[in-house]
This record gives sequence, structure tokens and C-alpha cells, in this order.
Amino acid sequence: MPGTRTSFEDHDCGVAQAVEAIGDQWCVLILRNLFMGMTRFDDFAAHLSISTKTLANRLQRMEAHGLLTATPDPHDKRGKIYQLTEKGTALGPVISALSLWGDKWEPKGDGSSRTEIYELATGKPIARVALVSQSGKILEGDDVSLRRGPMGSDVRDRLMDLVAQRDARKGAQ
Repeated sequence: MPGTRTSFEDHDCGVAQAVEAIGDQWCVLILRNLFMGMTRFDDFAAHLSISTKTLANRLQRMEAHGLLTATPDPHDKRGKIYQLTEKGTALGPVISALSLWGDKWEPKGDGSSRTEIYELATGKPIARVALVSQSGKILEGDDVSLRRGPMGSDVRDRLMDLVAQRDARKGAQ
């Protein structure tokens, strides 16, 4: 796919496949803008200060991966309207989590939130995007681990073997 330095298309890993579909930092910012209601090429270009060539490439990439659709703009015969697909909309919690993480761990100025993410029904800000167990318990990062799923390959197992070997060598020293 154009716009990437390395393709993860053949990597048997959900994270690698997500990165392959999302692309790069420009795609993440385009997604953010789509979630905020932006739909037109010229608006993306102006707001992001991105070259039109790079923007066109990223929008085509995201469309090819099924994250958005491009339909003719009824008011501009040359233009298109970009909208998130169901697959693209499912990235909402990821974009929200990145925003909340950035405000907490990479604050700017006085540390106030740059963007407030809030619940439509109440107007109240959300505290965070959480991992939730099947029983409803909110989990922290150290409450979870990974294992091979029903369709998984040995990618995760090889990773864990490398970590275990490194830990064994470290413990032997």
C-alpha cells in the first residue's frame, strides 16, 4: 500500500493488522477530524497543513482498508464527501484513548485537557477508555495478558519465548 515504509500485511498479529489498516500519523489525525465532523478534502488539507498529494494518498489508503467511504459532493462536482464506515467508526474508542492518554502523559501548557470527550446523554466528560472484563470489572494494564486465540499462529508464542529467554539470561547474570 502506498504511504507506508514497511508493510505488515503478512504479519499474523492483530496489532500489526490494525497498524497496516490505519497507516501512519496522518491517518490517525484524519480519523480524529472525521470523528469531529470534518468531511471535505479541502478542510482536511487546510486544518492539517498536509500536502494534497499526501492527503489524497492517505484518504485512498483508508478507503481501500474500508475505514471510510468517498462519495461525490453534490455541491462541488470535483469534490468528495468522506465518511466513516462501520469499521472506521469502531476506531472511536482507540482515538478517544489516544486523546486521553496524550492529555495525561504528554500535557501541554497548564496540563488542562485539550479536548474534552463527553457522553452525549449526560454531557459529562468520560474519565477514560477502559478494558472491561466479561463480568463488568474495569481492568488495568497489569490485570490482563495475551494468549493464542482460536485462529492464532505461533507469533505470540515466539514473542513470549524471546522475552523468557531474555529474562533467563538476565537472571543468570
